[in-house]
Order: sequence, then C-alpha cells, then structure tokens
Amino acid sequence: MVKTAEPELDCGGEKRSVGRRSDRSLLFDGLKIEAPAVVAVLRGPAAERDASAAEGLGADLVEVRLDLVPGDPIGVIRKVREATQLPIIATNRMAEEGGAFRGGESERIKILAEASAWADLVDVELQAEGRDRLIDMVGRPLIISYHDFEGMPSLEGTRSMVAEIFDAGADIAKLALTPATLEDCLGLLKLVLETERPLSLMGMGDLGKHLRAVAPVYGSVLTYGHMGTATAPGQIPVKALKELLDALLAEGR
Repeated sequence: MVKTAEPELDCGGEKRSVGRRSDRSLLFDGLKIEAPAVVAVLRGPAAERDASAAEGLGADLVEVRLDLVPGDPIGVIRKVREATQLPIIATNRMAEEGGAFRGGESERIKILAEASAWADLVDVELQAEGRDRLIDMVGRPLIISYHDFEGMPSLEGTRSMVAEIFDAGADIAKLALTPATLEDCLGLLKLVLETERPLSLMGMGDLGKHLRAVAPVYGSVLTYGHMGTATAPGQIPVKALKELLDALLAEGR
C-alpha cells in the first residue's frame, strides 16, 4: 500500500503525525502497523526475554508496562529496544486504572516521557491529570486510554468517550471495559464497526473475554495478550490470541 502524507499536530515545537486507518494499515510518520495487530504485554523481570519470545510467537507489537517492571524502568525499556525489532508501546499505568505505579503524577509522567525515547507509541490515560503535559512533551503517536474494571458507561456514554479521546489528541483510542450482559458486548461491537478512526476495544471479565478476539473482526485495531501473567481480567495468552485471530481472519490476512 502506498503511504501518503499524514496530517500533523504541533506538539511543543515538534511535529507529531496523526494516525489514521486505511484499510488494514495504521500509518504514522515512519511507522506502519497492519491491523488488527496483537500486542504482547511485557512485565516483571522477564520483560527483555519475553520481548524476543513474543516476536517468535507472532506478536505485532510489545507493550512495556513501566509500572510493572522492577528497578529502573528506563533501563528495562532500553533493553527491550535492543531485544526486539517490533514496535514498542510505553505505558506507565496509574493506580486508578489498574496500574501499579505508586509515585506522584509528575514523576509518573516524567518517567513515561523519558521512556518515549525508546518507544514507538505512548499510552496515557484520558483521565490522567498529567495527560496534556505528556502530550506536549513527547513526539510519538499517542494511545489515549480508558479502563473500567467494574463496568462500562452506557453505549451513548461510551460513544461520547471515544469522541472525547480523539478530541484530546489521540492517534488511537483504547477502551478496556467490563460488560455486564451479552447485549453490552453487541453494543460495543457496533461502536467499533461505526468508528472510522483507529479504536482498540478490549472486553474484561469472563463475559467480555471473547471481545479480545472478536472485536478485531469488526475493526478494533489492537488487541492485547499476556506473556506469562495476565495484566487484566480476561486477558488471553499471546500465542492463543494470535491463533484465534489467524483462524478468524484467515482469508483477510
């Protein structure tokens, strides 16, 4: 597919390209991701080793959970950068949305901004106090995310949240929600189907688990799997997730 010029945002003097979905490709300045893509979540002392293993399992990207690695998180992401050619998402998840970071918000944002030097994309929460400050600090494509481990807004509320995420400057919107009924799941699939800009949707809990494999069929651009220990309820191992997607999308991939 021919790569055409993308629109840009001015971020603190740096130019940051705005992601857009074109067929099954996400195009950024110097970065092309074939969607739907499987993201391997890296955590703990095995992050560097798991980065290489994820590549072997067919993952398309890796996410370094800076809040879930021991010691120096910047040192860890540097080692992951050396260990894999896959695009890297840097995430330093705040405690209010399921993360393990326990320092102050300024420190959390500082670490995430520093880590972006070794990453290809950066994830920050919609509701983060330091969100806009981070956006001004980094020159990477942005995933702006929202996580609800207990439920989900109404469908209309979820639709409004997606609009708010893109208005905030997201290149990719990420929602990880916990549906209470199968009707909730159907509503979320409809939302994915109607959203023209890049949206990543994950269902959490037993009822939402299948959305991790099914939502990409409807247009969800990223789906996250674990290497070893899950980082969210209902998360599927990378190997199994990759196999499920290959089976569901065999003719389209």
